[in-house]
Amino acid sequence: MTGLKTPKTAALAAAGGGVVSEPVRPGEPANTNYHIYVYGKLHDARFQMCRAAAEELARDRGHIKCTIEGLFEAQYEQKLRFIVGKYGGSFAQSKPEAPLIFAETDDSVLYFQNEQRFFDWALKRFKYEDPTPTPLITYKEIGSQAVKAKKDQAGRSYCALAFAIGRGPQETVHLELFDEECPILCRNFLDLLVLPKFNGHPVHRVKAGAWLQAGDLVDGSGRHSEAAKGGLLRHESFNIPHDQVGLLGMASHAKDTNGSQFYITTRELPFLDGRSVVFGRVISGMSTVLKISKVETRNERPIEDVLVYSLPEYVAPGRLIQ
Repeated sequence: MTGLKTPKTAALAAAGGGVVSEPVRPGEPANTNYHIYVYGKLHDARFQMCRAAAEELARDRGHIKCTIEGLFEAQYEQKLRFIVGKYGGSFAQSKPEAPLIFAETDDSVLYFQNEQRFFDWALKRFKYEDPTPTPLITYKEIGSQAVKAKKDQAGRSYCALAFAIGRGPQETVHLELFDEECPILCRNFLDLLVLPKFNGHPVHRVKAGAWLQAGDLVDGSGRHSEAAKGGLLRHESFNIPHDQVGLLGMASHAKDTNGSQFYITTRELPFLDGRSVVFGRVISGMSTVLKISKVETRNERPIEDVLVYSLPEYVAPGRLIQ
């Protein structure tokens, strides 16, 4: 574990305040104020272990607070990048496959390189030990239940696509649909997934550093787009801006021309606000999307086929469109 300066602590250090470099400083008051932060992937057993520890430490100790945030995989990766950019220093060691744990005191920030460092600190400082006999098994189940509870609470639709680059294996991308904003477009997307012609159709366009586009179920040329039940659908909502990576939108060429073509963003695209409808987001598998965004292209079309498949076992319609 290391202590580091942040915008908050730098001013204190300049005024004579210290930056902690040890888990417990000699003579440190027993009631030093701590604010423990735990971020991670909701399904991850290690995140759930750290969550339980932080909540227990804060339960009966007035000088300890905790902030816990469990996220879907893609959203955690985005959150992690934001926090690393904010704090810098030792935080740059953080890995997306592991939870992020740190603690703020009145004059310093304690960064824990991994969960074991956090548990060592909790044991030494507060005599905390996890009471669970088989923690990884127990917390894995807790993580699975937490994901189910989050999805049930949201009431949205969930589904997944598989992408195959050339002769490579299929890689899964999980999606959450914004039924509350676009119930018609979300229902249309789920209906498209069950069409036989959906499986094996190509990603026909990759706009480098911006988005990838698919959904021409006729010949993959990019010239065709028709709703699952025929015709074209209206722009239901422009309420969700193109302000992050991993957004799922309907590709259209004019007002109310949504059919079968869709795109996934790989950066912020504010120029599409008010022109194209966002109706979902990637919640897992963003690394696959970014991999596709870097394939070699000619006139924005992948030179090597990138094929798309539906995964019916992951389709779960939300409450609004069942």
